Amino acid sequence: MPLLFAVTSLLCRCGPAVLALLCFAGAAAQADEQPLIRAAVLKYGTVSWELQTLQAQRFDQQQGFSLQLVPLASMMATQTALKSGAVEVIVADWLWVARQRAAGDKLQFMPFSASVGKVVVAADSPIQQLQQLRGRRIGVAGGPLSKGWLLLQAVALQRGIDLKQESSLQFGAPPLLNAALEQGQLDAVVTFWHYAARLEARGWRALVDLDQLGRELGLSTDLPLLGYVFAESWAREHPQRVAALQRAVRLARDYLNRQEAGWQALRPQMRAEDEAVYRRLQAGYRSGTPAVLTAAHLRDAERLFQVLAEIGGAPLVGSATRLDPQLFWRGGD
Repeated sequence: MPLLFAVTSLLCRCGPAVLALLCFAGAAAQADEQPLIRAAVLKYGTVSWELQTLQAQRFDQQQGFSLQLVPLASMMATQTALKSGAVEVIVADWLWVARQRAAGDKLQFMPFSASVGKVVVAADSPIQQLQQLRGRRIGVAGGPLSKGWLLLQAVALQRGIDLKQESSLQFGAPPLLNAALEQGQLDAVVTFWHYAARLEARGWRALVDLDQLGRELGLSTDLPLLGYVFAESWAREHPQRVAALQRAVRLARDYLNRQEAGWQALRPQMRAEDEAVYRRLQAGYRSGTPAVLTAAHLRDAERLFQVLAEIGGAPLVGSATRLDPQLFWRGGD
């Protein structure tokens, strides 16, 4: 009661000035509140490197929003989070987005990385050319619909090789496949770029860079397969917010492309066993910097969609028969 009486007395004596000060403070606090963008990420995924740097350098705050990371255990979990509205953004490939749009779930895609993966063999392996994978034991990371595996199959088929029928295949998690390759249980692995980097740092040899196979399929650009994915309705309602996210992401990637300090902060999450692995992972991330989407990229996407849809069929693209160009968000370009 004494405290309440004192506050009341103060307001009575200084009423207008104090009330004005309180209102100003309340307005300032409200102005400091920035729109929230929630992004579901895999805790140890490469997208976490980019988004954690974005947060650490306050690029989100600079661009007028606040980024919240929601770590989840699997890609399926991130997709479920997006569909349920628990988050606004995830990372996925645009072929998955095409499938969702064909099913009525209008999502959109903004490039994250042009890196895909590699085919890795032992340094002393007799396998020197893609054709020599015929009849070999091949481990495939990510399952039968892994985009790198589909790209490899498409190019092999152009050369008259049906790897799906003419090789012994083992699908599995990337760390297990790396171990199987090292133990001599596999002749080659088709794996994601950051797992290939770990093998290369220990002396294993990249037979094929999957990022470069598009040229053999008639593509003219380095088409990014992975990107930030969000609901088209959300982007339509908040175009400035999506554009701000795009700017912040580009600032984060530019920072990591130029500054070593950002990598030192990320090193614990990278789980690099030694300096060689650390440098390989750093170089691999930087080489995947995506270009701004152009009309040529969209033509290449249509071409690649048709090629991979022939191989992956409905399990890959669902009911989609052609690529919907509206899946690519270009509002901030």
